[in-house]
Amino acid sequence: MGDTLFAAKTSFDAGQWTRQGVEVRQLATRMARCADEADAALSQLGQAQMRQWQSPAGRAYRNVVASHLTELRRARDTLREASALVMQEAATAAVAAGQGY
Repeated sequence: MGDTLFAAKTSFDAGQWTRQGVEVRQLATRMARCADEADAALSQLGQAQMRQWQSPAGRAYRNVVASHLTELRRARDTLREASALVMQEAATAAVAAGQGY
């Protein structure tokens, strides 16, 4: 039953929640940094797409870049949303530990 979650009957450990809150906050920060790096990549890809490609191969390349831009934007947006949700979890852990946020 590896896929089944069981409720643990253990005492509340505020220190555990504090450590988890810090780790979760660090994860959310790293995720946000990845989204920032995706923004930089989007900028560079956008510049490549804006070049005037005259040959059929150049136009095909620009179409491929456009497709990659679309997918990277979706990934970046999803990463930003996930980062915000993870940060909310960090806040929940901090509240559970009695620290506030």
